[in-house]
Amino acid sequence: MNETTIKKELNKPVVAVFVSRRVINNLKSQKCNRYFRIKKLVDVNVIAQTTLYFFTYQDVDFEHLRIKGIYYDYDKNIWAEKDFPFPDVLYDRVKGKSRRRAVLNNVREKFKEMGIKKINPLDYFDKWELYQLLEKNDSLRPHLPLTRCLESTEDLKILLKKSRCIYLKACRGSRGKQVMSINKISKDRYEYRFYSKDVVVGEVSDLYALFRLIHSFFHGRKVLVQQAINLLTVDKCIIDIRGELQRNGEGKLEVTAAPVRIGTKDAPISTRGKSYPFEVLFKNYFNLSDDEVRNLKNKVDSFLIDVYQYIEQSYGLFGEIGIDIGIDKQGNLWIIECNSKSAKVSLCNTGDQETIEKGFLNPLEYARYICCSHSHTG
Repeated sequence: MNETTIKKELNKPVVAVFVSRRVINNLKSQKCNRYFRIKKLVDVNVIAQTTLYFFTYQDVDFEHLRIKGIYYDYDKNIWAEKDFPFPDVLYDRVKGKSRRRAVLNNVREKFKEMGIKKINPLDYFDKWELYQLLEKNDSLRPHLPLTRCLESTEDLKILLKKSRCIYLKACRGSRGKQVMSINKISKDRYEYRFYSKDVVVGEVSDLYALFRLIHSFFHGRKVLVQQAINLLTVDKCIIDIRGELQRNGEGKLEVTAAPVRIGTKDAPISTRGKSYPFEVLFKNYFNLSDDEVRNLKNKVDSFLIDVYQYIEQSYGLFGEIGIDIGIDKQGNLWIIECNSKSAKVSLCNTGDQETIEKGFLNPLEYARYICCSHSHTG
């Protein structure tokens, strides 16, 4: 590397992407076909022009302030490894299991102490904490389903009096793995549904058996119990909207995409179903006119932005949040949950190439922006 190249590299902001050990091992082995989104991030970096690398917690050398990172070598068309300086900006994409949470948080805390900026100030949202925050907002409160933190059978009784169908969600969970729906069939019969490779459906004969089942399913985790929303459906399958909101290279907030997801038959959630562009679904399945679709999209976008900006008032600026919302059969909007690490699955399945590219480019260009910004609080 000649002197001119070195100077050019030093002028680039260094962005380090925090990922799991499995991702790093697969990249090293060139087994990266499943990591389309990682390669997409690398490809759009040609435009963003950052020094971009990937690492896991075992690669960090705090003593010598170096990180053994993985990067894509375009000259050789392979994933390669070398030492990198500590980043200017951390892009946290690792979803650590509980046994590794302490070491992951140790890296995050040390980076924070060193003043390393982050795309997002939080590495995850606690669903109960976020619900309590959103409930304080007078304009957002009507858009929240009745929710309690599950502590006893009494909490189940209270919610089941309000609604024959309720949902249970782990306060820390993603991709619909820790979600169960309960439907009260009769006085002492309850049907449950959850997703495990396929939709699992079963029944229990009393509330105490139901509580034991819930405790076993969630392995003692903190759980929310929530009133079901009478969501719009397509062929009896529920639908919801995944809003992909991001800040761009000028720090401005935009709705990058808002694909609509249709759940599979009998599934309690839409996560593992099919996705459609917003305009396509509401035109084809609900026969809305162009004007009606445009008005609905504007209403949805405005609502998503309100939620995003209110969250930022408590936690600081976010580079991106995936916000799931639903529309009920009366046309009301409901907040389902927020994700600080959206996998962008629906975006990639439904977006045109320009939109997909924007979804991956925005975080890198936002990283450049916050490198030059003194007002960023993340």
